[in-house]
Amino acid sequence: MILAPAASEAPVPRLLEALVSRGYRVDRGGGAATREGEPVVVLCTGGTSPAALDALLARARGMAQARVLVLSRLGAHPDARAAGLAALWALEERARACGLPALTLRLGPLLGPRSPLWLRLRACPKLPRAGRQLLNPVAEADAVETIARALDGRAEWRGWYEVAGPEVWSLAELAALARESGPALPRGAGAWEPPLEELAEHRLVEAGPWLAHFGLAARPLADLATEPVA
Repeated sequence: MILAPAASEAPVPRLLEALVSRGYRVDRGGGAATREGEPVVVLCTGGTSPAALDALLARARGMAQARVLVLSRLGAHPDARAAGLAALWALEERARACGLPALTLRLGPLLGPRSPLWLRLRACPKLPRAGRQLLNPVAEADAVETIARALDGRAEWRGWYEVAGPEVWSLAELAALARESGPALPRGAGAWEPPLEELAEHRLVEAGPWLAHFGLAARPLADLATEPVA
Protein backbone atom coordinates (compact mmCIF):
# COMPACT_ATOMS: atom_id res chain seq x y z
CA MET A 1 0.00 0.00 0.00
CA ILE A 2 1.30 3.44 -0.95
CA LEU A 3 0.05 6.18 1.37
CA ALA A 4 0.10 9.30 -0.79
CA PRO A 5 -0.81 12.90 0.02
CA ALA A 6 -4.11 14.11 -1.37
CA ALA A 7 -2.34 16.77 -3.44
CA SER A 8 0.97 16.34 -5.25
CA GLU A 9 2.88 18.30 -7.85
CA ALA A 10 3.45 16.94 -11.34
CA PRO A 11 4.61 14.41 -12.40
CA VAL A 12 3.63 12.43 -9.29
CA PRO A 13 -0.10 11.92 -10.06
CA ARG A 14 0.84 10.52 -13.47
CA LEU A 15 3.42 8.16 -11.99
CA LEU A 16 0.92 6.93 -9.41
CA GLU A 17 -1.58 6.19 -12.17
CA ALA A 18 1.08 4.12 -13.94
CA LEU A 19 1.73 2.19 -10.73
CA VAL A 20 -2.00 1.56 -10.19
CA SER A 21 -2.22 0.19 -13.75
CA ARG A 22 0.50 -2.29 -12.74
CA GLY A 23 -1.49 -3.51 -9.76
CA TYR A 24 -0.09 -1.40 -6.90
CA ARG A 25 -2.51 -0.09 -4.31
CA VAL A 26 -2.46 3.66 -3.70
CA ASP A 27 -4.43 5.53 -1.02
CA ARG A 28 -4.50 9.27 -1.75
CA GLY A 29 -5.59 10.35 1.72
CA GLY A 30 -8.79 8.31 1.69
CA GLY A 31 -8.09 6.16 4.73
CA ALA A 32 -8.21 2.82 2.87
CA ALA A 33 -7.60 -0.18 5.10
CA THR A 34 -4.32 -2.01 4.76
CA ARG A 35 -4.22 -5.77 4.38
CA GLU A 36 -2.66 -7.90 7.09
CA GLY A 37 1.11 -7.93 6.66
CA GLU A 38 0.98 -5.60 3.66
CA PRO A 39 4.10 -3.39 3.42
CA VAL A 40 3.29 0.30 3.71
CA VAL A 41 5.15 3.08 1.93
CA VAL A 42 4.63 6.74 2.79
CA LEU A 43 5.03 8.90 -0.30
CA CYS A 44 6.60 12.32 0.17
CA THR A 45 6.51 14.58 -2.89
CA GLY A 46 6.64 18.16 -4.06
CA GLY A 47 3.59 19.93 -2.74
CA THR A 48 3.43 17.82 0.42
CA SER A 49 3.13 20.14 3.41
CA PRO A 50 5.07 19.26 6.58
CA ALA A 51 1.74 18.73 8.36
CA ALA A 52 0.50 16.36 5.65
CA LEU A 53 3.74 14.38 5.78
CA ASP A 54 3.60 14.15 9.57
CA ALA A 55 -0.01 12.88 9.36
CA LEU A 56 0.99 10.16 6.88
CA LEU A 57 3.96 9.17 9.03
CA ALA A 58 1.78 8.96 12.13
CA ARG A 59 -0.60 6.66 10.29
CA ALA A 60 2.23 4.43 9.04
CA ARG A 61 4.09 3.98 12.31
CA GLY A 62 3.62 0.48 13.63
CA MET A 63 2.43 -0.86 10.26
CA ALA A 64 4.23 -3.73 8.55
CA GLN A 65 7.56 -2.78 6.98
CA ALA A 66 6.72 0.94 6.99
CA ARG A 67 9.06 2.96 4.78
CA VAL A 68 9.24 6.41 3.21
CA LEU A 69 9.71 7.12 -0.50
CA VAL A 70 10.61 10.68 -1.45
CA LEU A 71 9.91 11.58 -5.08
CA SER A 72 12.04 14.66 -5.46
CA ARG A 73 13.42 16.46 -8.51
CA LEU A 74 16.87 16.93 -9.94
CA GLY A 75 18.49 20.04 -8.49
CA ALA A 76 16.94 19.85 -5.02
CA HIS A 77 19.35 21.74 -2.77
CA PRO A 78 19.09 24.06 0.24
CA ASP A 79 20.67 26.89 -1.80
CA ALA A 80 18.63 26.36 -4.97
CA ARG A 81 17.36 29.57 -6.55
CA ALA A 82 14.09 27.92 -7.61
CA ALA A 83 11.74 27.90 -4.62
CA GLY A 84 10.35 24.48 -5.53
CA LEU A 85 13.80 22.87 -5.39
CA ALA A 86 14.63 24.42 -2.03
CA ALA A 87 11.27 23.24 -0.66
CA LEU A 88 11.94 19.71 -1.92
CA TRP A 89 15.27 19.66 -0.09
CA ALA A 90 13.49 20.58 3.14
CA LEU A 91 11.01 17.72 2.60
CA GLU A 92 13.87 15.32 1.90
CA GLU A 93 15.49 16.30 5.18
CA ARG A 94 12.23 15.90 7.08
CA ALA A 95 11.73 12.42 5.63
CA ARG A 96 15.30 11.37 6.40
CA ALA A 97 14.86 12.45 10.02
CA CYS A 98 11.56 10.63 10.60
CA GLY A 99 13.14 7.41 11.90
CA LEU A 100 11.73 5.12 9.19
CA PRO A 101 13.82 3.70 6.31
CA ALA A 102 13.83 6.39 3.62
CA LEU A 103 14.71 6.32 -0.08
CA THR A 104 14.94 9.48 -2.17
CA LEU A 105 14.62 9.55 -5.97
CA ARG A 106 15.47 12.84 -7.66
CA LEU A 107 13.77 12.65 -11.02
CA GLY A 108 15.29 14.25 -14.10
CA PRO A 109 13.20 15.58 -17.01
CA LEU A 110 10.78 12.79 -17.92
CA LEU A 111 10.23 11.96 -21.59
CA GLY A 112 7.67 9.67 -23.16
CA PRO A 113 5.12 9.87 -25.98
CA ARG A 114 2.58 11.49 -23.65
CA SER A 115 4.80 13.32 -21.16
CA PRO A 116 4.08 17.06 -20.85
CA LEU A 117 7.65 18.05 -21.71
CA TRP A 118 7.63 15.94 -24.88
CA LEU A 119 4.27 17.42 -25.94
CA ARG A 120 5.54 20.94 -25.27
CA LEU A 121 8.61 20.31 -27.44
CA ARG A 122 6.37 18.99 -30.22
CA ALA A 123 4.56 22.34 -30.13
CA CYS A 124 7.75 24.09 -31.35
CA PRO A 125 8.07 26.49 -28.40
CA LYS A 126 10.61 29.26 -28.09
CA LEU A 127 13.56 27.71 -26.29
CA PRO A 128 15.39 29.54 -23.51
CA ARG A 129 19.04 30.32 -24.27
CA ALA A 130 18.37 29.22 -27.88
CA GLY A 131 18.14 25.62 -26.63
CA ARG A 132 21.79 25.40 -25.50
CA GLN A 133 20.88 24.03 -22.06
CA LEU A 134 22.37 20.54 -21.59
CA LEU A 135 20.20 17.99 -19.83
CA ASN A 136 20.12 14.36 -18.70
CA PRO A 137 16.53 13.43 -19.59
CA VAL A 138 15.17 10.01 -18.68
CA ALA A 139 12.49 7.82 -20.21
CA GLU A 140 9.36 8.07 -18.08
CA ALA A 141 8.94 4.30 -18.31
CA ASP A 142 12.36 3.90 -16.64
CA ALA A 143 11.27 6.14 -13.78
CA VAL A 144 8.14 4.04 -13.24
CA GLU A 145 10.18 0.84 -13.35
CA THR A 146 12.60 2.29 -10.80
CA ILE A 147 9.77 2.97 -8.35
CA ALA A 148 8.31 -0.48 -8.96
CA ARG A 149 11.64 -2.16 -8.24
CA ALA A 150 11.95 -0.21 -5.01
CA LEU A 151 8.43 -1.19 -3.93
CA ASP A 152 9.05 -4.85 -4.79
CA GLY A 153 12.24 -5.02 -2.77
CA ARG A 154 14.47 -5.46 -5.81
CA ALA A 155 16.62 -2.53 -4.64
CA GLU A 156 17.98 -1.76 -1.20
CA TRP A 157 15.96 0.91 0.57
CA ARG A 158 18.58 3.52 1.42
CA GLY A 159 20.17 6.76 0.28
CA TRP A 160 19.30 9.02 -2.60
CA TYR A 161 19.62 8.57 -6.35
CA GLU A 162 19.46 10.89 -9.32
CA VAL A 163 17.09 9.23 -11.78
CA ALA A 164 18.55 10.88 -14.86
CA GLY A 165 19.61 9.21 -18.09
CA PRO A 166 23.21 8.64 -19.21
CA GLU A 167 22.67 10.52 -22.50
CA VAL A 168 23.41 14.24 -22.68
CA TRP A 169 21.04 16.23 -24.90
CA SER A 170 20.69 19.92 -25.51
CA LEU A 171 17.16 21.29 -25.31
CA ALA A 172 17.42 22.16 -29.01
CA GLU A 173 18.34 18.55 -29.87
CA LEU A 174 15.37 17.25 -27.85
CA ALA A 175 13.06 19.67 -29.65
CA ALA A 176 14.33 18.44 -33.02
CA LEU A 177 13.79 14.83 -31.93
CA ALA A 178 10.25 15.66 -30.80
CA ARG A 179 9.46 17.26 -34.17
CA GLU A 180 10.50 14.05 -35.91
CA SER A 181 7.93 12.04 -33.95
CA GLY A 182 4.85 13.53 -35.62
CA PRO A 183 3.06 16.67 -36.73
CA ALA A 184 3.58 19.82 -34.69
CA LEU A 185 1.08 20.28 -31.88
CA PRO A 186 -0.84 23.51 -31.22
CA ARG A 187 1.03 26.25 -29.41
CA GLY A 188 0.81 25.77 -25.66
CA ALA A 189 0.42 21.98 -25.78
CA GLY A 190 2.01 20.09 -22.92
CA ALA A 191 3.97 21.89 -20.23
CA TRP A 192 7.47 22.73 -19.12
CA GLU A 193 7.98 19.88 -16.67
CA PRO A 194 9.95 20.66 -14.60
CA PRO A 195 9.44 24.44 -14.80
CA LEU A 196 11.96 26.43 -16.81
CA GLU A 197 13.41 28.05 -13.68
CA GLU A 198 14.29 24.58 -12.40
CA LEU A 199 15.67 23.38 -15.73
CA ALA A 200 18.02 26.36 -15.68
CA GLU A 201 19.59 24.98 -12.48
CA HIS A 202 20.16 21.47 -13.82
CA ARG A 203 23.73 20.27 -13.99
CA LEU A 204 24.93 17.12 -15.73
CA VAL A 205 24.90 14.05 -13.48
CA GLU A 206 26.15 10.47 -13.56
CA ALA A 207 23.51 7.82 -14.22
CA GLY A 208 25.72 4.93 -13.10
CA PRO A 209 24.78 4.81 -9.39
CA TRP A 210 21.04 4.80 -10.16
CA LEU A 211 21.25 2.18 -12.92
CA ALA A 212 23.52 -0.10 -10.88
CA HIS A 213 21.46 0.10 -7.69
CA PHE A 214 18.20 -0.73 -9.47
CA GLY A 215 19.63 -3.18 -12.02
CA LEU A 216 18.41 -1.16 -15.00
CA ALA A 217 19.59 -0.40 -18.51
CA ALA A 218 18.40 3.03 -19.65
CA ARG A 219 16.18 3.15 -22.73
CA PRO A 220 17.64 5.08 -25.69
CA LEU A 221 15.81 8.39 -25.93
CA ALA A 222 16.08 8.42 -29.72
CA ASP A 223 13.52 5.60 -29.71
CA LEU A 224 10.90 8.14 -28.63
CA ALA A 225 10.86 9.48 -32.21
CA THR A 226 9.47 6.16 -33.46
CA GLU A 227 7.00 5.38 -30.65
CA PRO A 228 3.25 5.96 -31.12
CA VAL A 229 2.48 9.59 -30.42
CA ALA A 230 -0.31 11.07 -28.31
